[in-house]
Amino acid sequence: MNVTLLRMSEWYLVYCKARQEETAARGLEEQGYAVYLPKLKTRRRRSQGMVEIVEPLFPRYLFVSVRDNEQSLSPVRNTAGVSKLVRFSVEYVPVPQGMIEALQAHEDPETGFHRLTAPNLKKGDRVRIQAGAFAGIEGVFEALAGRDRVIVLFELLGQPARTEIAIEEHEQ
Repeated sequence: MNVTLLRMSEWYLVYCKARQEETAARGLEEQGYAVYLPKLKTRRRRSQGMVEIVEPLFPRYLFVSVRDNEQSLSPVRNTAGVSKLVRFSVEYVPVPQGMIEALQAHEDPETGFHRLTAPNLKKGDRVRIQAGAFAGIEGVFEALAGRDRVIVLFELLGQPARTEIAIEEHEQ
């Protein structure tokens, strides 16, 4: 009976030096590792107006796949742009394959980039805070504050109070 053994590979999380994700990815690929660096396409205000930019979805992080019995994690740690491999205690813990697949499934099929979508809110919409210090409090949506925060107006002690919260902390 002829049995073919499939080479299993596991994904690990790599913590990169500041703004060195691309350098680390290239270095790892040159050494034969499979690398996944999810990227985000977003719009930012610059001196020339709004421009579309590409940046890592998780700043300072990328994923590297290591084939069992064929590759070692040691060279990963010494690659240009890499700060360290993420571990818990003394163990390098593989990232669940389902997480990588879920991230890849949310990429735009044409560009391969992720897009963060702003909440569909208009100034004056009532919102309820779901998490954080203001959990359970209702407020009024004022404006977006960057790509991942919103400004909400609360009434605290009879006075209007404005605060910025993370987008995921509110519900409409």
